[in-house]
Amino acid sequence: MTIDMNHPKYFDPFLKTLEVNTDKNYHTENAVLIAANFGTDRHKKDMKLIADIQERDGYLNSQSSLARYYLLKDILSNVKEYLKFWGVSKVHKGLAKKIYKRL
Repeated sequence: MTIDMNHPKYFDPFLKTLEVNTDKNYHTENAVLIAANFGTDRHKKDMKLIADIQERDGYLNSQSSLARYYLLKDILSNVKEYLKFWGVSKVHKGLAKKIYKRL
């Protein structure tokens, strides 16, 4: 069974994953997931770099934390445009707010 992007429940598994990751304190993993789904190539590259630094150091330093915050803010501010591009913005109105709510 395939569900297309026009289905109102299309993003529910994605949102559930964000919720589970947040409960496990996997905030960087969520950021990488959000970038992979809604970010530009630059967003994806920068978010991967942040994740790699965190993996290398064993913690997220303050500079990387700030970079992650602003990258997420930029990505989520453009979710509406991403959905318009795919022609599903009316079906998934408020998706960015739903994502924020789970972080």
